[in-house]
Amino acid sequence: MTALSIARKVCIEVRLPSPSTLVSNTEVAYVEVRNAMEDAANEIARRFDWRGLQATTTITGTGSNDDFALPSGFSRLTRGNAVSVAGAPVRGGLSDDEWFSLTAAEGTPRFYRLKADTISFFPYPASGASVLVSYLTENWCSAGGSVWANDTDTALIPEDLIVKGAVWRYKRQKGLDYSDQLAEFEAALSDFTAFDKQGHGK
Repeated sequence: MTALSIARKVCIEVRLPSPSTLVSNTEVAYVEVRNAMEDAANEIARRFDWRGLQATTTITGTGSNDDFALPSGFSRLTRGNAVSVAGAPVRGGLSDDEWFSLTAAEGTPRFYRLKADTISFFPYPASGASVLVSYLTENWCSAGGSVWANDTDTALIPEDLIVKGAVWRYKRQKGLDYSDQLAEFEAALSDFTAFDKQGHGK
């Protein structure tokens, strides 16, 4: 489904006329629908490690004790062996006291430290050496961000969940009873995450 087709499904559920456009639509009701859709998508992306949001990046050493920038849209590391060198895991989870007790040296990284959207290593990698980082992006939209940029954009997470999540949010914003819709959303989220774990995608 596209952003516009998702919006039309939401509008059916909340009894609004079907819009001809979404992203450029300035009517208050449709701005509210778009906001509800984006809020729903952001929550859905945050609550599960969706296969469609998994990505990798390669950090190339500089031969200096640098903090390396992670890609735009970085949300969190994947579970398990998220940071590795030639297939060997690099361990995280050191306390600040443990990290700052280490004396900087060049070599094959054994530990990493995340700070906001940067990562650093001990030992730090030699110039040209590679470290593989597997992560989850918050960019759930096909346009590459976490907002709808075009009516034709699609989502990298289950669109049916976005519909359900947007419906209860819109109803809540209007002061209407949304308990049934919230329960449906939570049940569907449980189902879709189970499907995704089994490799069935969205």
